[in-house]
Amino acid sequence: MLRAAAFGVLAAGLVPLSAGSAHAQEEGIRETIREALLEWDADRERLYLGISFRDVIDQRIQEKLRRGLPTTIVLTAIVHRATGGDALSTTAHSCKVTWHVWEEAYRVEIASPGVSQVRWTTTIEGVLRRCAEIHRLLAGDGTQIPRGVALLVIGKIQVNPIGPELLQKIQRWVMRPASTGTAAPGDALFSTFTGLFLQRIGDAEREVKFVTRPLVPQVFHSRSESR
Repeated sequence: MLRAAAFGVLAAGLVPLSAGSAHAQEEGIRETIREALLEWDADRERLYLGISFRDVIDQRIQEKLRRGLPTTIVLTAIVHRATGGDALSTTAHSCKVTWHVWEEAYRVEIASPGVSQVRWTTTIEGVLRRCAEIHRLLAGDGTQIPRGVALLVIGKIQVNPIGPELLQKIQRWVMRPASTGTAAPGDALFSTFTGLFLQRIGDAEREVKFVTRPLVPQVFHSRSESR
């Protein structure tokens, strides 16, 4: 029931886990229930998502990284009430990995809501830590997310999605000032973002759709952590 209900929230764009599995395998798409962490910053009134998907970066993709082939990993996600209904907020995280011969290291360009940074690492393990282990990704704020209710996240992980337009739109969205929060209903970019999420993109090298279990966010106080 959980899987059917969760994927039913976006029935127009996602295939239920129990149906269409043969087609999904042909397309190289897997759909899974993925463990995640939702945290609520009571001081800033912000929702954060933590999720790991190291398994998506399989041996085939890791071998391409070792050969120095540029790789882009994109996570897009939509937050809903666990009981269903319209989307509450959206978020994204992109990671572009490039091998630099002279430095003998990977250049990792990371973009997420309000954050843009470049990190360097000499190992595949370092790439996985930076690109496939997401900690406190901004996923919503107090104007979008009701307090104390169970939420679920429906998302998509893509490796090397084809089409610079897709990546440019995601980058434009995540590079907005942090003070604007994340795209929500009523935001000019919201329909664009959800459209990108819902559209069928079969040209990605790998694509994994997921839903989290219903979670009531854990509450923490950022002010006390900064002391």
